[in-house]
Amino acid sequence: MNREGNEPSGDKVLPVGEIGRPHGVKGEMKVYPYSGNAESLQSYSTLLVAMPENGATQSYVLRSCRSQGQFAVIKLDGVDSRTDAGQLTGCEVLVERHEMPELADDEFYWHDLQGMAVVTSHGRPLGTVSRLMSTGAHDILVVVDRGREYLIPALDEFVVAIDAESGTITVDPPEGLLEMND
Repeated sequence: MNREGNEPSGDKVLPVGEIGRPHGVKGEMKVYPYSGNAESLQSYSTLLVAMPENGATQSYVLRSCRSQGQFAVIKLDGVDSRTDAGQLTGCEVLVERHEMPELADDEFYWHDLQGMAVVTSHGRPLGTVSRLMSTGAHDILVVVDRGREYLIPALDEFVVAIDAESGTITVDPPEGLLEMND
């Protein structure tokens, strides 16, 4: 299962990362991408920056972006000094949904999976996807229902089907996984 998903639609604004400290003296800054993939920011032409204190957003043209380990180093139009970049430290980086790359029919963006109902291949309802976690090995669906939490590996062998139209994910978890939380 690819973490990225079906084709973008609408003008919804989606979080993609958080701005860290300035990098150098010419207005560059570190961004920690939520996807864990620093190169993912390179595909956007415009980024929205949300101020943590009031949620107000400012649109910036992305001038440059390069990967450096687990973070990206970006340069935004109009952010020309270390001081300018420092004022954006801690801000969330957002993109408009229509800017996100189109994906194949069998791919999904993480945010599209959140809130979907999860059932086993035998019809047992497990709850809804509250979030997804990225681990070094693979991604994990965090499914919650009435105080129970199931961690289901988001791998093709366990995720049988994702039906975006009905909002349902069918899983066939490894033996013993569900009983760990019963």
